[in-house]
Amino acid sequence: MNILHYVESTDSRMGGVPRFVLDSSRVMAAQGHECTILTLNTTDTPKAWLETDGESRPSKLPSVLKLSRPSLLGKLFGPAQLREVRKHLRNADVVHLHCVWSTTTLQIAAAARQMGVPYIVSLHGMLDDWCMAQRSAKKRVFMSLGAKTLLERAARVHSTAQAELDQSAKWFPKGEAAIVPYLMDLEPYRHLPSKDLAREAFPVLTDGEPNILFLSRIHYKKGCEHLIRAMAKLAAKGVPGKLILAGAGDDEYLTALKSLARELNIEKKVQFVGQVTGDTKFSLYRNADAFVLPTSQENFGLVLIEAMACGTPIITTKGVDIWRDVQSSGAATIVDQDADALASSIETLFSDKAALAHQRELARPWALDTYSEHRLISQYESLYRTCAGKANGHASPSNAGLPVLVGVA
Repeated sequence: MNILHYVESTDSRMGGVPRFVLDSSRVMAAQGHECTILTLNTTDTPKAWLETDGESRPSKLPSVLKLSRPSLLGKLFGPAQLREVRKHLRNADVVHLHCVWSTTTLQIAAAARQMGVPYIVSLHGMLDDWCMAQRSAKKRVFMSLGAKTLLERAARVHSTAQAELDQSAKWFPKGEAAIVPYLMDLEPYRHLPSKDLAREAFPVLTDGEPNILFLSRIHYKKGCEHLIRAMAKLAAKGVPGKLILAGAGDDEYLTALKSLARELNIEKKVQFVGQVTGDTKFSLYRNADAFVLPTSQENFGLVLIEAMACGTPIITTKGVDIWRDVQSSGAATIVDQDADALASSIETLFSDKAALAHQRELARPWALDTYSEHRLISQYESLYRTCAGKANGHASPSNAGLPVLVGVA
């Protein structure tokens, strides 16, 4: 199949959306599907994917094409840009869109409808209750001006978990939905680097105290302040441990977090190490005694699966839409987004070394099996074919036969 994605940026600092687009395109292209990504920002795109010379490009790789920035008022594509988009739409069996709150997404969807090309919209948690409560009035206006039409006229609206769909469906009552977990490229996690790589980069990992890791986009919805306050409570009780905060984020929020650590007199126990990628990231996961994500909302939480695939037990909240799934692994603790609850769960986890070791043993095989590409590829192929068939009048008008995976343990 010819699958065309549109995502505004492939910059990994933007979180899970570009990661999913890059990973799923890589995996589907390796299966022989033609995958093209249209984007406004090619940061973190593999160089070979940008190669336009067909003879020199390696086979079975996605193509990434950079569109010029929207030139019209309201961040809209101009006529020349839309002609470029339409050129690629002509070759597509299905279009996969990745931002509800984008005027250019609305334009591409409208062009696809005019040309009879089916499209899928991945929600990426953007309609979850917590997200819809942020700038609620603005989002409701945008829904009425085009986003509701975008969703209800999509061939399918893609959620990654039942909990995400339960929160989101009220915003597109006439739409049709599919539930399929994120397709990740887990190959790098099957052959992990040694722990020494991260220890050389961050010597603090070897000071003898347990390592508590947060690795994600540092954003206020992730709840880092609750984790810092939990560290202060642990320190006050004499419980050993230090917090490694890895990731890029808003300067103002980072400054506030550093100030909080100073105010609580635990700045030496909280290390900000910036963005960590590649083998160093995998090695950092391996050095963590626990991975903690005290988030307000995640539709999936790719970092949770990454941590578990490296053999690291996790602690997170019910703000993660797949919390029931990770809890079923036996290597996850689900807590309230509260400093007392976080401190208690960390102390309990570290107090029983045998139980901690058992969670480590469970985490890695569960993650690699449950989210195996081989398990999920057929579901994405079915999703894309269902949508392409619908455009040609062959699909069922109901949701029967949709690739739905609920409770993926």
